[in-house]
Formats: sequence, structure tokens, C-alpha cells
Amino acid sequence: MQKYIKAGMLTLVLALPAFLILFLHSFGENHFELPYFVPVVDSTGQTILNGKDTVFYQVPLKKQNSIRVVGFFEPLNDIVVAQHFSRVEKLIGKEVIFEVVRDNPISLGQIYKVGNLKNVKSNQTIPYNEEFVLLDKQGYIRGFYDGKDEKEVERLITEINVLLDIYQKNKD
Repeated sequence: MQKYIKAGMLTLVLALPAFLILFLHSFGENHFELPYFVPVVDSTGQTILNGKDTVFYQVPLKKQNSIRVVGFFEPLNDIVVAQHFSRVEKLIGKEVIFEVVRDNPISLGQIYKVGNLKNVKSNQTIPYNEEFVLLDKQGYIRGFYDGKDEKEVERLITEINVLLDIYQKNKD
């Protein structure tokens, strides 16, 4: 009798988590959202609102309707940044457009709204030419990433996958 109780308890301990995981995978759904960056401001510096919603800046793109990752580095000079950019491009595939923009900093600041970022943890300045910018299909800026930091590049990959998932769910 004691053996049957032990066998029943063992089965319960092993089977219950498996059934719980199967249940959550079958009926549960994760909802992720990415923030928008760079709100539009008027000449007085006040954020422009559309009703109660903030209006965000859209990068003027020739071809919209695709997710973009934009890098601002010189491939021959910034080898680490170029390697990270290439790795992200290989991992994500063809659903995202990857482009390297080499232009003067004033133009980049006006079009892509990039400037030197501050690393929150170390309080160091990240130069604009080491940054990646994630744009959604409508041209909204969804993230700025330090191209030399491995964790930031991993965050970029994760957030690209979140955006792809959001668009996939909206298509269905």
C-alpha cells in the first residue's frame, strides 16, 4: 500500500507541472509591447498631443512597411560594432531591413534623432556612431542600442522578435 502512495505522489509531482505547461501553451498568450521614442515637441518645448495621446516622431523613409535596424558606424573602423550588426542580421533573417548609414552627425540628428546616449549603469557617453536604431513598419523609433555592448545587442534581437510577433498577430 505504501508503494502505491509513493508512486501516486511521484506521478502527481511529475505530471502536474507538465499538464500546467501544456495548458498554458495551449490557452495562454503572451502580450508584449515596445515603447515609442522621441515625442514631437512644439517650438516652446511642449510635447504635442493628439487628444490625450502623445504624438511621436516618424523617420521619413522612402520605403515603409518593413522593420528596420539602422547602424551609424564605419564598418572598417568599428570592427566590434560591425560584428554585432552582422550577427543580428544573420540571426533575424529577411523579415527586417538592415542598413548602415554614414552621414554627417547633423543630418543623422535631424533624420534619425540620434545623438550621444548616456549609459544608465555606467553613466558613460555612447557616441552616435556606435548606436543601432530600431524602426517599426511605420517609421516610429522603437529603440536605441549601444552597438558595442553585448547585452544591448541581445536586447535588440529580443525586441526585433517582439515586433515581428506583434505584426504577425495583427496579420491574423
